[in-house]
Amino acid sequence: MTTMSLRLQIVVFDGFDEIDVFGPYEMLSVPGIAVELATVGGSTTVRSMRGIVIEPETTLDRCDGIIVPGGGWGNRADAGAWGEAQRGDLAARLIELEPDMPWIASVCSGGMLLASAGLLAGRPATTNRSCYDDLRPLVGEVIDERVVDDGNRITAGALFCGADLGLWIIERELGTAAADRAAAGKAYQRQGRVWHSGNHPIVTRSE
Repeated sequence: MTTMSLRLQIVVFDGFDEIDVFGPYEMLSVPGIAVELATVGGSTTVRSMRGIVIEPETTLDRCDGIIVPGGGWGNRADAGAWGEAQRGDLAARLIELEPDMPWIASVCSGGMLLASAGLLAGRPATTNRSCYDDLRPLVGEVIDERVVDDGNRITAGALFCGADLGLWIIERELGTAAADRAAAGKAYQRQGRVWHSGNHPIVTRSE
């Protein structure tokens, strides 16, 4: 068993929704996983949709997995997922990295960023329910679940679904026991189901 940590990156950009980033970040902060906050343009500071300023650690590059948050899609904000989709820099970088990435994931309207880049074409996916109509023309099928796993694409629904995404990634990478320990250690009750390719839901909580 390797002692090396997986290196994961969560993208941050002006207007990102805080819980989309820090929900999975909190869950993924476990032994065996190193999480970095990364930008595309090398900005030294990034301001969230509610005005919280952070200093990203690095720029987006090849790693063991990338998570893309949302924020600012519904109101077509210039600072946020919608603005990033219009500018295209993040999409271009994700397309460039995609062939060498084990997986790329999204939270909330971050799924719209992946879809707008063509990275969810023909695939099952989910996003914030308020974005379903925008998502449908860009994907194979919209799935109304908290987390949708299609192999090298994983999408999560709105806001707090990012915590479930983080736990599912732990389960995929480190096993069920590690995910259960992470949830218990943070006093979090695992929610709902993970929809897996082949339409076989995987229960991730006690019924």
